[in-house]
Amino acid sequence: MVDLSDVFSSTVNVQVQAYWEPIADATYNLHQPTQEQFDRLKARLPESVDMEWEQVLKLFNPKPVHSLKHYNQTDFQVFLPPSTANVGDIWELDPKGILPFVRQFHPGATTEITIFSHRTPKSDGAKACLRAISPNYAEIIFRIHAQFVLDASGIRLLPAQFAGRLVLNRKEGAVVDFSLFLPSRNSNVDVNAFRAADMAFIFCMELSTLSSTPVREIAWETVITEEEARKKLATAFYKFAKIEWILIEDAVELAERTNRPIHALVLFGAFDDESC
Repeated sequence: MVDLSDVFSSTVNVQVQAYWEPIADATYNLHQPTQEQFDRLKARLPESVDMEWEQVLKLFNPKPVHSLKHYNQTDFQVFLPPSTANVGDIWELDPKGILPFVRQFHPGATTEITIFSHRTPKSDGAKACLRAISPNYAEIIFRIHAQFVLDASGIRLLPAQFAGRLVLNRKEGAVVDFSLFLPSRNSNVDVNAFRAADMAFIFCMELSTLSSTPVREIAWETVITEEEARKKLATAFYKFAKIEWILIEDAVELAERTNRPIHALVLFGAFDDESC
């Protein structure tokens, strides 16, 4: 058991770069309507579409508000456990301390998730897990649920999740490596606009530092795999993530052998994050 709660004592600046590529693909192209499609939409929902076509195209092609931002090392205190922790332990992260990081992308970032103006408090927030420890270093894996309110009309981008890691030097009280990123898969963000929703894909949305320490060469004393840490975080957000899934072929064989029925669910999209 270790105490990392006050490891950062230095006010040295840490440079964090931001990358945000535009939406590369979507199911219905809600983010990029043609002029004709937009005109029809505006005629049908005049009270919900208070902008011009060119504004819509620009709205869904944002760039980081700060492509490079300087943080104090004490800003990273938010990711540390509030008290002693063992490898594998999970703790809550303070949303107020998280917001300055996700707002490097966009000032409309919030950790309170809403779908069509309805709050979903069980899925918002942020959690972290102590993945590895050594006499000199510690690694923390974290997961953040956030959304971006792009304009006053309530147009939103809802990333599936932000995954990340923080590696710190315990002896020097310094940030060694930091990253926060949108996991890359065929649909990883929802678009909520004009009383409709769309599943979309962003190739890269990431914050990262330039690390001078070869993190992969650190000899950990106590460690779990990153996959185990991510699984612990998923189950902390969703109880059903504890279910052990098996292949359909194995399920059929097991049902026949035990003379039990199969209850099948067909999902449209992902099951264990905030995308559709």
